[in-house]
Amino acid sequence: MTPCLQALKDFQPDIEIGVITEPIAAPILKGHTLVDHLFVTSRTLGARLGLMARLRRMGFDVAFNLHGGSTAMFLTAASGAQYTVGFRDQRGSWLVSERAPAPQSILGRNTIHSVEQQLALLRFAGVPLPERPRLSLPASPEAAARARTRLIEAGVPIATIASSRFVIVAPGAAFESKRWGVREFAAVIDHLNSRWQLASIIIAGPEQGPLAAEVSALADSKPRVLSRISLAELIAIVGNFGRLFLGNDSGPMHIAAALCCPIVAVFGSSNPDVWHPWTSAAYRVIGGRQATADSNVRGSIDTVSIDEVTAAVDDVIQATATCAAS
Repeated sequence: MTPCLQALKDFQPDIEIGVITEPIAAPILKGHTLVDHLFVTSRTLGARLGLMARLRRMGFDVAFNLHGGSTAMFLTAASGAQYTVGFRDQRGSWLVSERAPAPQSILGRNTIHSVEQQLALLRFAGVPLPERPRLSLPASPEAAARARTRLIEAGVPIATIASSRFVIVAPGAAFESKRWGVREFAAVIDHLNSRWQLASIIIAGPEQGPLAAEVSALADSKPRVLSRISLAELIAIVGNFGRLFLGNDSGPMHIAAALCCPIVAVFGSSNPDVWHPWTSAAYRVIGGRQATADSNVRGSIDTVSIDEVTAAVDDVIQATATCAAS
């Protein structure tokens, strides 16, 4: 969504932008320079009724449903904005005043990334598209200090932290079909250590600690684990300390993309054309839906080999070194 925020500010620098989010994602946008009003709401009826009242009092001119879900469509329609905008093929679109055709129709091509899909809704409303849409995330100094402390407490040498000579590994994902094997991750971690002398830090959000510990136990190089990491700490670690991000198709992968950290991402059931890292940094995607005429053909993450991923890791590290040298 953040390229949409930039597009709006570029179009009308004095515009005030409000964003609605749930608590789990709020740290991503807290303190963001492009967000004037951050509305954090829970899923309770009372919270959403209160949110609608606040939105109506503020008198927004335009409301966009960039989420696409039916609840988001309802909140868009109930915001009290003079114009409410959503895609006409999404559930509940009859609630909004302006219904856009499919993003493929707006942009004139069939293959569209999720970033471009959201920008297409703004384009329909008359907002010019940026030449180079970029993701953006703030990393607070306070979160960076906490992240540094947590790395030290996890046993990462200060010299390693200072030189950013470690890889951030995220073996978790929302669905089993998006999780590559723990033994496979461990093998690539050992390759990074032996071939490139790079240590690895395995990050784990809530309830992912056992998964991260299993990967660490299987790796001969015994990488450190940071459990129950917050989004703010993750942003700070990736943005300030990471040399490379290795993980599945997941939220942390997109955070790494926004922070221009080089990436190797293992895909399972998702389509890389739509969900690949949107970044100017070097990256490789392994697996995912096969690029064939049959859009229903999906790749299985179990078919992704260790050799494929280690080769991708080598490519990204070499490409990053070449870019830095030039």
